[in-house]
Amino acid sequence: MDENFQEERCTGMIKFTPPLYKQRYQFVKDLVGKYKPKKVADLGCADCTLLWMLKFYNCIEVLAGLDICASVMKEKMHRLYPLPADYLQPSERSLTVTLHHGSVAHEDPCMLGFDLVTCIELIEHLEESELEKFPEVVFGFMAPTMVVISTPNSEFNPLLPGVTVFRHQDHKFEWDRAQFQSWALDAAKRYGYSVEFTGVGNPPTGMEDVGFCTQIAVFVKKYPQTSEPAQSKKPTEAAYKTVRFSGNWFRLFAKS
Repeated sequence: MDENFQEERCTGMIKFTPPLYKQRYQFVKDLVGKYKPKKVADLGCADCTLLWMLKFYNCIEVLAGLDICASVMKEKMHRLYPLPADYLQPSERSLTVTLHHGSVAHEDPCMLGFDLVTCIELIEHLEESELEKFPEVVFGFMAPTMVVISTPNSEFNPLLPGVTVFRHQDHKFEWDRAQFQSWALDAAKRYGYSVEFTGVGNPPTGMEDVGFCTQIAVFVKKYPQTSEPAQSKKPTEAAYKTVRFSGNWFRLFAKS
């Protein structure tokens, strides 16, 4: 499923420059450039595009992706392989990239200790039972310093040609701004986060009242962990299957 392609068709009569999906990725890249996290996890990583973009940031030492569809990750994960230049000009930088197959409704200790967790156009794909578990898994168990969640703004949908119910056939729901903010504020309050709202995809002139096409919530943990998080709840067994693991690429090159 190529959701970016379908999205481009839906937004065909409203020109977003750059395309909307690139604006979402740029939002994350700007946060990484500003806060310089060392460990980043992308939940719902799909074709690994965001991970591929983030692997070029020198501040990042660990990248992890999680998706329910292993075949999509496997098809595109070659983009995460080292470049020829990495062999020709080795660096002392250490970068570990891991891809996992599993559900965001399950807890796995491999997802502990991350500075930034991104969930870009993910939650609208979750079944009701998965969405109910999602806040506890991400904010309660994983408890990263920062979480970024983006999702469609349904108030924008009447401006999109061809959209009658949802923007994508796999979407289980699409929230308006009040619904998304209510959900996000409740999660922030329960798990000790602050949250700010923004978005990407400006509406046409004169229609500013519908808000951004994509709405975004940025959560920041109020009280950073002073020790390893969620120890009392740490599962005894892994819930995810590792699709691919690459350890210390650049450091190994330097020694070869």
